[in-house]
Amino acid sequence: MKNILLIISAAALLSVCACSTATPVPTIEGSYAYEHAFSYDMYGNHFDVHETGTMDFYADSTALDSARQVYTVTFPEGDTTSIVFNYISPSIWRLEGDTLFFAGIKDRFRMEVLEGNERVTEMAQKIVAAYSGGIDYEYHFHIDTLSTDRLQWSFAYRDGHRDTWEFNRQEK
Repeated sequence: MKNILLIISAAALLSVCACSTATPVPTIEGSYAYEHAFSYDMYGNHFDVHETGTMDFYADSTALDSARQVYTVTFPEGDTTSIVFNYISPSIWRLEGDTLFFAGIKDRFRMEVLEGNERVTEMAQKIVAAYSGGIDYEYHFHIDTLSTDRLQWSFAYRDGHRDTWEFNRQEK
């Protein structure tokens, strides 16, 4: 009987040790690449935006969101043009359960026009002002996936539509 209890105890101990060391628990800290697209209407114009960037989360609860944003602007009469921005947003974050609290740091935020024509200069300034004005708002993103190679979060807007961002972890 002692031998059977010893064998069962040893097997239980081995299975506990194997389970606790087999798979590391993923953390949000790290560097991610992403692509994201969204659209909206503002100032009577329609904006289709595509961004390609990196998101770096640091253990000290800071983050850096850097992206190249390409805005395709459709004017009311149907003409289109593009504005390209360099978007740089140092931010702060904290994770509580499956909610990521995320806000930009207003005095360190930059959004620079890289390409655009005369017609969009004033519009580009309005876009930058709109982002700058609310960059320090704390968003509450739902973490849909957090694994060793992928992060996905989503956000529900006041009007009820939902948006999702997918990030792929990069090696540093």
